Amino acid sequence: MMRHKKKNGSKGKKPTGPLNGSLVNRDEVPRIPKTLTDQLQVGFVFRFVTTAQWTGSYTVTYANLLDAWFTAGTATTAYQLFDFVKVKKVVVRAMGAVEGATPILIPQATVGVEFPGLVGGQFGSGKQRIGSGMGYDEPAMVSVSPDKLSQSAQYQPSTANPAFIVRAVDAVRLAIQGAIIDVHVSLKNSGDISPASITSARAGLTPGNLCFGGIDGLAPSTTVARSSFIPAA
Repeated sequence: MMRHKKKNGSKGKKPTGPLNGSLVNRDEVPRIPKTLTDQLQVGFVFRFVTTAQWTGSYTVTYANLLDAWFTAGTATTAYQLFDFVKVKKVVVRAMGAVEGATPILIPQATVGVEFPGLVGGQFGSGKQRIGSGMGYDEPAMVSVSPDKLSQSAQYQPSTANPAFIVRAVDAVRLAIQGAIIDVHVSLKNSGDISPASITSARAGLTPGNLCFGGIDGLAPSTTVARSSFIPAA
Protein backbone atom coordinates (compact mmCIF):
# COMPACT_ATOMS: atom_id res chain seq x y z
CA MET A 1 0.00 0.00 0.00
CA MET A 2 1.42 3.42 -0.98
CA ARG A 3 2.23 5.77 1.83
CA HIS A 4 1.80 9.53 1.68
CA LYS A 5 4.87 11.56 2.53
CA LYS A 6 4.71 14.23 5.12
CA LYS A 7 6.14 17.69 4.43
CA ASN A 8 9.39 16.72 6.13
CA GLY A 9 9.75 13.78 3.71
CA SER A 10 8.84 11.03 6.16
CA LYS A 11 6.14 8.51 5.35
CA GLY A 12 2.79 8.76 7.13
CA LYS A 13 -0.57 7.05 7.18
CA LYS A 14 -3.07 7.48 4.35
CA PRO A 15 -5.36 10.44 5.07
CA THR A 16 -8.87 9.51 6.15
CA GLY A 17 -10.37 12.97 6.68
CA PRO A 18 -12.08 15.36 4.25
CA LEU A 19 -10.83 15.16 0.64
CA ASN A 20 -8.98 18.24 -0.64
CA GLY A 21 -10.54 20.47 1.95
CA SER A 22 -14.09 19.49 1.04
CA LEU A 23 -16.79 18.44 3.50
CA VAL A 24 -16.90 14.91 2.06
CA ASN A 25 -14.82 12.18 3.71
CA ARG A 26 -12.95 9.66 1.59
CA ASP A 27 -15.37 6.87 2.48
CA GLU A 28 -18.25 9.07 1.26
CA VAL A 29 -16.94 9.77 -2.25
CA PRO A 30 -19.81 8.84 -4.65
CA ARG A 31 -17.70 6.60 -6.91
CA ILE A 32 -16.48 4.42 -4.03
CA PRO A 33 -19.44 3.89 -1.64
CA LYS A 34 -18.64 2.31 1.69
CA THR A 35 -19.47 -1.40 2.11
CA LEU A 36 -22.42 -1.93 4.46
CA THR A 37 -23.85 -4.94 6.29
CA ASP A 38 -27.50 -5.48 5.37
CA GLN A 39 -28.42 -7.98 8.06
CA LEU A 40 -29.07 -8.03 11.78
CA GLN A 41 -26.45 -9.87 13.84
CA VAL A 42 -26.35 -9.88 17.64
CA GLY A 43 -24.62 -11.66 20.47
CA PHE A 44 -27.01 -12.90 23.14
CA VAL A 45 -27.24 -15.07 26.25
CA PHE A 46 -30.36 -17.19 26.78
CA ARG A 47 -31.14 -18.16 30.37
CA PHE A 48 -33.32 -21.17 31.11
CA VAL A 49 -34.48 -22.72 34.40
CA THR A 50 -35.41 -26.41 34.56
CA THR A 51 -39.01 -27.23 35.48
CA ALA A 52 -41.02 -30.17 36.81
CA GLN A 53 -40.94 -31.61 33.26
CA TRP A 54 -37.14 -31.89 33.35
CA THR A 55 -36.03 -35.54 33.20
CA GLY A 56 -32.35 -35.05 33.95
CA SER A 57 -31.02 -34.38 30.44
CA TYR A 58 -32.14 -32.87 27.17
CA THR A 59 -30.76 -32.77 23.62
CA VAL A 60 -31.07 -29.21 22.36
CA THR A 61 -31.41 -28.70 18.59
CA TYR A 62 -30.63 -25.65 16.48
CA ALA A 63 -34.35 -25.25 15.81
CA ASN A 64 -34.93 -25.19 19.59
CA LEU A 65 -32.48 -22.31 20.00
CA LEU A 66 -34.00 -20.30 17.15
CA ASP A 67 -37.50 -21.00 18.54
CA ALA A 68 -36.38 -19.55 21.88
CA TRP A 69 -36.76 -15.96 20.59
CA PHE A 70 -39.66 -15.33 18.26
CA THR A 71 -42.11 -12.75 17.00
CA ALA A 72 -45.89 -13.24 17.12
CA GLY A 73 -47.70 -13.00 13.78
CA THR A 74 -51.20 -13.64 15.10
CA ALA A 75 -52.67 -14.93 18.36
CA THR A 76 -51.78 -18.50 17.34
CA THR A 77 -48.86 -18.18 14.90
CA ALA A 78 -45.28 -17.11 15.49
CA TYR A 79 -42.01 -16.92 13.56
CA GLN A 80 -38.35 -17.27 14.43
CA LEU A 81 -36.69 -13.88 14.82
CA PHE A 82 -33.36 -15.09 13.37
CA ASP A 83 -32.31 -17.58 10.68
CA PHE A 84 -28.90 -18.75 11.92
CA VAL A 85 -27.40 -19.48 15.32
CA LYS A 86 -23.85 -20.09 16.52
CA VAL A 87 -23.31 -21.64 19.95
CA LYS A 88 -20.39 -19.98 21.74
CA LYS A 89 -20.67 -21.44 25.23
CA VAL A 90 -23.05 -23.35 27.52
CA VAL A 91 -22.99 -22.84 31.30
CA VAL A 92 -25.00 -24.98 33.74
CA ARG A 93 -25.45 -24.47 37.50
CA ALA A 94 -27.45 -26.67 39.87
CA MET A 95 -27.89 -27.36 43.57
CA GLY A 96 -28.78 -30.75 45.03
CA ALA A 97 -31.37 -31.32 47.79
CA VAL A 98 -31.11 -33.34 50.99
CA GLU A 99 -32.81 -36.69 50.61
CA GLY A 100 -34.75 -38.00 53.63
CA ALA A 101 -33.47 -41.55 53.43
CA THR A 102 -31.15 -43.99 55.12
CA PRO A 103 -28.25 -43.94 54.49
CA ILE A 104 -28.21 -40.12 54.60
CA LEU A 105 -27.67 -38.50 51.23
CA ILE A 106 -25.90 -35.14 51.12
CA PRO A 107 -27.09 -32.35 48.79
CA GLN A 108 -24.95 -33.33 45.83
CA ALA A 109 -25.52 -32.33 42.20
CA THR A 110 -23.84 -33.12 38.88
CA VAL A 111 -24.21 -31.10 35.70
CA GLY A 112 -22.83 -31.76 32.24
CA VAL A 113 -22.63 -30.52 28.67
CA GLU A 114 -21.76 -32.45 25.53
CA PHE A 115 -21.25 -31.42 21.91
CA PRO A 116 -21.88 -34.74 20.15
CA GLY A 117 -21.43 -33.52 16.57
CA LEU A 118 -22.64 -36.75 14.97
CA VAL A 119 -24.49 -35.18 12.05
CA GLY A 120 -22.89 -34.54 8.66
CA GLY A 121 -22.20 -30.84 8.15
CA GLN A 122 -22.13 -30.31 11.91
CA PHE A 123 -19.34 -32.63 13.00
CA GLY A 124 -17.82 -31.80 16.36
CA SER A 125 -15.09 -33.29 18.49
CA GLY A 126 -17.40 -35.15 20.87
CA LYS A 127 -16.39 -32.71 23.61
CA GLN A 128 -17.99 -33.55 26.95
CA ARG A 129 -17.53 -32.11 30.46
CA ILE A 130 -19.21 -32.54 33.85
CA GLY A 131 -19.09 -30.63 37.11
CA SER A 132 -20.19 -31.70 40.60
CA GLY A 133 -21.00 -29.81 43.77
CA MET A 134 -21.54 -30.89 47.37
CA GLY A 135 -23.29 -28.91 50.09
CA TYR A 136 -25.12 -25.62 49.95
CA ASP A 137 -22.15 -23.25 49.66
CA GLU A 138 -21.12 -24.07 46.11
CA PRO A 139 -23.42 -25.23 43.30
CA ALA A 140 -22.39 -27.77 40.71
CA MET A 141 -21.21 -25.83 37.70
CA VAL A 142 -19.81 -26.50 34.24
CA SER A 143 -18.91 -24.14 31.39
CA VAL A 144 -18.16 -25.64 27.97
CA SER A 145 -17.45 -24.14 24.55
CA PRO A 146 -17.36 -26.11 21.30
CA ASP A 147 -13.90 -26.56 19.81
CA LYS A 148 -13.13 -23.55 17.60
CA LEU A 149 -12.18 -25.70 14.60
CA SER A 150 -15.28 -27.91 14.85
CA GLN A 151 -18.47 -27.31 12.91
CA SER A 152 -20.32 -27.17 16.23
CA ALA A 153 -18.77 -23.71 16.61
CA GLN A 154 -20.11 -22.44 13.27
CA TYR A 155 -23.37 -20.79 12.29
CA GLN A 156 -26.13 -23.32 11.70
CA PRO A 157 -29.66 -22.97 10.24
CA SER A 158 -32.88 -24.10 11.88
CA THR A 159 -32.72 -27.91 11.82
CA ALA A 160 -33.59 -30.81 14.12
CA ASN A 161 -29.90 -31.74 14.37
CA PRO A 162 -28.42 -31.76 17.90
CA ALA A 163 -26.54 -28.64 18.96
CA PHE A 164 -25.58 -29.93 22.42
CA ILE A 165 -26.79 -32.11 25.28
CA VAL A 166 -27.27 -30.68 28.77
CA ARG A 167 -27.61 -32.60 32.05
CA ALA A 168 -28.50 -31.82 35.69
CA VAL A 169 -29.10 -34.60 38.25
CA ASP A 170 -28.77 -35.14 42.01
CA ALA A 171 -26.93 -37.79 44.07
CA VAL A 172 -29.27 -40.59 43.01
CA ARG A 173 -29.47 -39.36 39.40
CA LEU A 174 -32.90 -37.81 39.78
CA ALA A 175 -33.72 -34.72 37.74
CA ILE A 176 -33.02 -31.37 39.41
CA GLN A 177 -35.71 -28.72 39.13
CA GLY A 178 -34.41 -25.15 39.25
CA ALA A 179 -31.05 -25.72 37.50
CA ILE A 180 -29.91 -22.64 35.56
CA ILE A 181 -28.77 -23.07 31.95
CA ASP A 182 -27.09 -20.15 30.17
CA VAL A 183 -26.57 -20.52 26.42
CA HIS A 184 -24.21 -17.95 24.87
CA VAL A 185 -24.96 -17.54 21.16
CA SER A 186 -24.56 -15.32 18.15
CA LEU A 187 -27.68 -14.84 16.02
CA LYS A 188 -28.18 -13.44 12.54
CA ASN A 189 -30.84 -13.23 9.87
CA SER A 190 -30.90 -13.33 6.06
CA GLY A 191 -32.97 -11.26 3.67
CA ASP A 192 -33.16 -14.25 1.28
CA ILE A 193 -34.73 -16.64 3.79
CA SER A 194 -38.42 -16.53 4.65
CA PRO A 195 -39.07 -16.47 8.42
CA ALA A 196 -39.60 -20.01 9.73
CA SER A 197 -42.62 -20.81 11.86
CA ILE A 198 -41.79 -21.95 15.37
CA THR A 199 -42.16 -25.69 15.89
CA SER A 200 -44.64 -25.66 18.77
CA ALA A 201 -48.06 -24.00 18.42
CA ARG A 202 -48.99 -21.16 20.77
CA ALA A 203 -52.21 -19.49 21.89
CA GLY A 204 -53.09 -16.04 23.19
CA LEU A 205 -50.14 -14.24 21.61
CA THR A 206 -50.19 -10.49 21.02
CA PRO A 207 -49.36 -9.88 17.31
CA GLY A 208 -46.07 -8.05 16.90
CA ASN A 209 -44.69 -9.00 20.31
CA LEU A 210 -41.20 -10.45 20.70
CA CYS A 211 -41.40 -13.46 23.03
CA PHE A 212 -39.12 -16.07 24.57
CA GLY A 213 -39.75 -19.81 24.48
CA GLY A 214 -38.35 -22.72 26.47
CA ILE A 215 -35.09 -24.51 25.73
CA ASP A 216 -37.10 -27.17 23.85
CA GLY A 217 -39.20 -24.63 21.96
CA LEU A 218 -42.29 -25.34 24.07
CA ALA A 219 -44.59 -23.01 26.02
CA PRO A 220 -43.91 -22.29 29.73
CA SER A 221 -46.54 -24.77 30.93
CA THR A 222 -44.96 -27.75 29.13
CA THR A 223 -41.28 -26.91 28.64
CA VAL A 224 -38.49 -28.83 30.36
CA ALA A 225 -36.62 -25.54 30.96
CA ARG A 226 -38.48 -22.23 30.84
CA SER A 227 -36.98 -18.93 29.78
CA SER A 228 -36.08 -16.48 32.55
CA PHE A 229 -36.95 -13.57 30.25
CA ILE A 230 -40.28 -11.86 29.64
CA PRO A 231 -42.60 -12.08 27.93
CA ALA A 232 -42.31 -15.87 27.97
CA ALA A 233 -44.77 -17.68 25.73
